[in-house]
Amino acid sequence: MEISIEDKVKIASEFLLSSPPGEVNDVFNDIRTLVDNDTALESGILNTLEEYNTTQLITVTLPDLDYEVIVSKYNTLQDNRYLDPRSQKSFQFDHIRLIASDVKEHTVEPAIEDLRVAVEKEALGYVYNHYSNGVCSVYGVNEHQVAIAIVDNKYNPNNYWNGRWLATWTYDCETGELKGATKVQVHYYEDGNVQLNSEKTTESTVSSHQVSVPMLLLMNLFLPFFRMWWIQQKPS
Repeated sequence: MEISIEDKVKIASEFLLSSPPGEVNDVFNDIRTLVDNDTALESGILNTLEEYNTTQLITVTLPDLDYEVIVSKYNTLQDNRYLDPRSQKSFQFDHIRLIASDVKEHTVEPAIEDLRVAVEKEALGYVYNHYSNGVCSVYGVNEHQVAIAIVDNKYNPNNYWNGRWLATWTYDCETGELKGATKVQVHYYEDGNVQLNSEKTTESTVSSHQVSVPMLLLMNLFLPFFRMWWIQQKPS
C-alpha cells in the first residue's frame, strides 16, 4: 500500500526532530528526496522546524548587531516574531532558511528589566570565559522570573563529528526557585554512526537572604551542578 503524502510528511517530521547538531539541513535534503513534494513538505514541517529550532537554541545574527541571538521559547512573540532583549529589538525568523528579517524596536517589560540586565552582564562574562563558541541570551519571562539560555556548538564534519551543549536556567526572585536543564549531544559518524544524548535537570530553592545579588546566586549554584554532572558522566 502506498504511503500518503500526509504520512510521509509526518515521518519526515520525526526525522527532523532527531537531527544531530549541525546536520538538520542534511536531514532535510534527504527527506526532501523521499517525500518528493516540496510544497507539501514545506507547509507540513514548519511547526516541526520551529520546535526543533527553539528547542535546540538555534542562533541568528541580526543586521547591524555584532553578536548572535538565540531563538528559544523564552523570546517567542506573536506572528512568528522573536525578541532580542539585549538590543530591545524584535525580528521575523524564517525557520527553514534560518534568516532574520523585519527588525523593529521593541518595548520590554520594565518590572524585571533591571534584574534581567544584571543577570545578563554576569552571564555574558561567564560564557565568554568558559565556552569557546558560546552564545548566551537572558530573558525577562514575567514580572518576577528571568531565564538564561546558553548554547555552544562545535561542528567538525571534516573529521566526521559534531556536538552541541545546551543549557537553560530559570530563576524566580519571589519564590527563590532555580531550575536548570543541561543537554549534551554528540554525533560521530566515521566508520559507523554513534550518537551521545545526555541530559541533566536540577532544581533548588534558595531564600533571598542567602545572597545580595541575584546573579551571584545563579553563578554559584549552576557552576557546581555542571562540574558534578560531568563527574557523574565519567566512566569509573
